[in-house]
Amino acid sequence: MRVAIPNGKLFGGADSVAEWMGKIKKVWALGASGTLDLARVLSSAKNQLRRHYGQWSQLWKFEHKMPLSKSTADRLATVGDRMAWIDSATSLNLPRGWNILFCLAPLDRQTLEQLIEQGFIHPKLTLREAKELVARLRGKPTEAGTRKANVRQWLRRSAEFVRNNKSDWKPDERELVTEGLTRLIEELNAVETSIFNPSTFITPLDLLTDQPIKHLNHL
Repeated sequence: MRVAIPNGKLFGGADSVAEWMGKIKKVWALGASGTLDLARVLSSAKNQLRRHYGQWSQLWKFEHKMPLSKSTADRLATVGDRMAWIDSATSLNLPRGWNILFCLAPLDRQTLEQLIEQGFIHPKLTLREAKELVARLRGKPTEAGTRKANVRQWLRRSAEFVRNNKSDWKPDERELVTEGLTRLIEELNAVETSIFNPSTFITPLDLLTDQPIKHLNHL
């Protein structure tokens, strides 16, 4: 079941809060398959009701009767505004989670289409991967980049500690440090062997690496 969009505008004749409430509930009942339809309905409702002072807020005074919160509705309305151009064929390539779509909503149409074409955006995209992707496109530190910086900082401090104190250590203390570092190296090697076992580790499209995204480095 899909919601009709006459003349490209959802429910263009709806005026009252009660009418919008019913239509929002109707699309909500579609479940995950209707996420974009729900976003468009909420966008249309918000844009219309805000023309009349207090009507959008009035709708959420009945929040206990609504299937979602006002904060979620505001985010979905943003998705509806930004992704109004997406047709049914394109929507098949998008993840279904509204929070993932909200994360992708700031991307312009050209960028979004390129990412879909190149396979970076796909139905199984997770929220964490979406955040990493958008952060990389904006040139912001990613979660992976932050972790790497923290590791470098720890290594630098540890190396400075060893250099500054090694001459004062007794033989048994140097042996203790050597044994401890050796155990850490063995543990790291064991983790690396497990991680890079092809049967347990798959990173689709290198989304979680620092590799550049083809044709999108200008963003």
